[in-house]
Amino acid sequence: MNDPYVASLSQSLRNYGVDHPVIAIDLNRLESNCAMAMAGVDVGLEKRLVAKSLPCLPLLDQIRSLIPTSGLMTFSEPMLTALLQAEGGTDHLIGKPLPVGSAARVLQANPDAAERVQWLIDTPERLQDYLTLADQTGLSLRLSLELDIGLHRGGLSADQVASVVKTIVAHPLAQLSGAMGYEAHLAKLPYLFRPQAERRCAEAYRQAVAALPHSGAGLCLNTGGSLTFQAYGATGSATEVAFGSVLVKPSDFDHPSTAAFQPAAFIATPILKTMPGNALPGLEFLPRRKTDVAVFGGHFLAQPVYPEGFSYSSIFGRSSNQEVWTGPASSIVQPGEIALLRPTQSEAVLNQFGKVLAVRDGAVVQEWETLPN
Repeated sequence: MNDPYVASLSQSLRNYGVDHPVIAIDLNRLESNCAMAMAGVDVGLEKRLVAKSLPCLPLLDQIRSLIPTSGLMTFSEPMLTALLQAEGGTDHLIGKPLPVGSAARVLQANPDAAERVQWLIDTPERLQDYLTLADQTGLSLRLSLELDIGLHRGGLSADQVASVVKTIVAHPLAQLSGAMGYEAHLAKLPYLFRPQAERRCAEAYRQAVAALPHSGAGLCLNTGGSLTFQAYGATGSATEVAFGSVLVKPSDFDHPSTAAFQPAAFIATPILKTMPGNALPGLEFLPRRKTDVAVFGGHFLAQPVYPEGFSYSSIFGRSSNQEVWTGPASSIVQPGEIALLRPTQSEAVLNQFGKVLAVRDGAVVQEWETLPN
């Protein structure tokens, strides 16, 4: 990445005293991305933030000050527990079916979780597990249906919905709260196959919603993702879209639909060693016109972007301890400089180091603690 921005960011983080791997988030870019998201969402749709992709409460608060939301989509027991205890009133739609034991622990530790959490049901068998939990606890559970609308990663088909709904409605301690259909495959299909897949996806969602009581009126009807949320309108079957990663734009979310968004999150780590003309292990007699550097840590889910021209070493391989990068012989790099990487994803990366540095106008302005995975 030949970009003066990353060189400036590296120097700012060095000036701040970064001495171990950390995440840096550019608030100026984040806020620009929030504005782009708001401009791209139909005004009649609710917006739900995906917490696993933005796993930091101050970061979520920063975004929610700019994007009104219906709640969070949450994916794990530890993160759900932390968020329930940290703030009141937030509605949580569980983004994957949790084993019923996780739900039991959450409900035991958080008395208001029954009112604030929509548990995801993907099979009739899991429904029975949750109904048994409701009977055991005496709590009325809010249940949302995971729909398979084309991704084929599990979930209920449209023709299963009516039967599952009938069981929920008949149980005195169960409430049907909504349905979720995820379609991450759409943006990644070859263009030739995409239009037909989009039509099939929309029809599968429409059929599933039609099988809900009153065609889903008053329920949370969720769909979308960071690469597709802009494609939906309030006149369709959904009432809300979910997104998260696009607001910090890791490289897996480089796509025509996100071209106007800017990368806002980087891994920053000190350069420990610089080795101009470094010899090849066991082949020291061969001249080598390369510069190697060793960085603090490594094996990150990310690609180097600074210093310019450096990439992972094919000689030394990947390392989680002090990873070696190789660059041009002409590079002038010194120990103590801050290397930067662009994450490929934000989930399980932004909270990898326990802390986020918030950067504004080229300076670190806050340190934020992250949420557990």
